[in-house]
Amino acid sequence: MCYGSIPIGGALLIIQKLYLILPYLIYCHESLKMNFSPRRALKLLFIISLIVGMYFPGAASAQLPGENSHIQLQFVMVPAKRSNGTTESRAVTTVYTVKYAEDVPTFCQKAVHVRETLIAFLNKYPLQIGPNRQLVFDGVGPKLVPHINRTLGKVMVTEAVLLEGGKHIAKGAMSRLPFAHTQGCGRVLEEYEQRMNELLNNKEK
Repeated sequence: MCYGSIPIGGALLIIQKLYLILPYLIYCHESLKMNFSPRRALKLLFIISLIVGMYFPGAASAQLPGENSHIQLQFVMVPAKRSNGTTESRAVTTVYTVKYAEDVPTFCQKAVHVRETLIAFLNKYPLQIGPNRQLVFDGVGPKLVPHINRTLGKVMVTEAVLLEGGKHIAKGAMSRLPFAHTQGCGRVLEEYEQRMNELLNNKEK
């Protein structure tokens, strides 16, 4: 690439974006020292797409999730306390609001650690089972958020919504969510891979 053709303002913008993705570049450098697994390759795909996005703004806006992305993670089995003090195992699904699009890749990369933090939190503070046998989530989300952000290493998540159920969540529960739709990290990975393939195919033409 000929840097002499980039205007001063554009160069400053590129420097600013490079600063934002510096952690990803460091990760990329470290990954090259190790044997690649499919998982590491997908993580590296995130990094490449962010870098490409600096030079192809249209492609970046098309592939990056928007602001305040609502990311739904795989359900976990956690203890829930009955009124008589005994406990039982129940399935809980969580949806996290990630404020900035640039943080979504990092969040998805650390999704396993996020789930571990959730399980540890709900083991320490078990959910209550109400009279109607439904789980009581009042006030749990706001208390969980600081623990999740501590795991992530920075403030990424602004809201956590807990839902009862695993693979099959009641439509009524989903309809009561304060946002229109959610997406999973698997879907984010697929979208990134698709966009990167499109960019590479266009470049070869």
